[in-house]
Amino acid sequence: TDGRRLDRSSQQPVRMKFVLNIMLLAGAAPLASAGVTMHRSGLTARVPTNFQKRKGVLGSMSSKLSRRPMQVPHADASLTFELIGAGVLGAAAWGIAKSTAKEPASVAPAVPAAPAQLAPAKTSAPAKKPSMAELILEGGMAQKTPKYYAKQYPSKKLDELFAGNKKWSENMMSNKPELMEKLGSMQEPKIMYIGCADSRVPENTISNMDPGEIFVVRNVANQVQLYDNSVMSALQFGVGALGVEDIIVAGHYGCGGVKASMANNDHGAPLEQWISSIRDVYRLHQKDLDSIADPQERTERLIQLNTVEQCLNVLRAGPVQKRRMETMNQPGGPIPRVHACVYDPATGKLTDMDVDIEKYISGYTSIYDLNYKGALEPRQKLQPAPSSAVAA
Repeated sequence: TDGRRLDRSSQQPVRMKFVLNIMLLAGAAPLASAGVTMHRSGLTARVPTNFQKRKGVLGSMSSKLSRRPMQVPHADASLTFELIGAGVLGAAAWGIAKSTAKEPASVAPAVPAAPAQLAPAKTSAPAKKPSMAELILEGGMAQKTPKYYAKQYPSKKLDELFAGNKKWSENMMSNKPELMEKLGSMQEPKIMYIGCADSRVPENTISNMDPGEIFVVRNVANQVQLYDNSVMSALQFGVGALGVEDIIVAGHYGCGGVKASMANNDHGAPLEQWISSIRDVYRLHQKDLDSIADPQERTERLIQLNTVEQCLNVLRAGPVQKRRMETMNQPGGPIPRVHACVYDPATGKLTDMDVDIEKYISGYTSIYDLNYKGALEPRQKLQPAPSSAVAA
């Protein structure tokens, strides 16, 4: 028994020395991450200057450590645990440094190859957005005059439209080839037509005139609002560039815009703002309109009065006044001349209301004259016409 005890006691320093050597070797890398450099020959350790030496932890590690002379005469539990703690702390520091280290940009993570049957289809690059020219060419418009071809539209009315256009075109090319050739390069309209956008009032159809004879502007309730760039640009181009001689403002019975202005409802923007000027027309002629008991007759009267007021706005426009001043001494008087007309969809008849617009505006030249001398003066200066001058 005593012999066995002696044998165990004699083997204990050897076993402890082996354990400590393994711990030192395992903790070399973590300790290096903490700033301790160790050299293989003789296990020389160098401690950084900012590293506080702790005798219990490092002991005599700042000096040369040799495997041979290193003796562990007895088991020092506190030293063992401190060495274990140093190894754990070093390993933690090593793990943090490794996780925060930036990987080289050129090294791509390895992706395991997917099975052949599960391989995703190759994604092509996003399609290039086609240009307008490419869309036109793709649509068959490479030639100036493309050939007609059968195409099915989701709307039957679209089929009718293109079929009707084909028939009309063939008829015009057969019966009026000279006109079509002329229209291909120019237009010389003498009449400008400002009408409602209502589908029941096609100006060329109701006048039985050819294309190129009427310069057209259409909107809701045939408005001529001086802040509307669309109408004002058309007036400027028609009067200044095309040289139109007569401007027709055409209202029509059954106008939805006029009816909407007579309802005490907010129709929402921008329609409400657009028809608000018709409400102003009612205000200007309220006495006349309120005297009409029948609602339909009152509406038709407002349609007529609104048309006359829009003619007045035409004469207020700068391009019109300028052109009238330039032509005031020519035979027949200044141009353009302005006419108030009304169309009846039920009969197809366009009626000149026979209102002297120049007479109507002549009394307001001090308000509306834009310093174009004589632009708003009729041949004989007359007093403005009362509302009763508007033909019923």
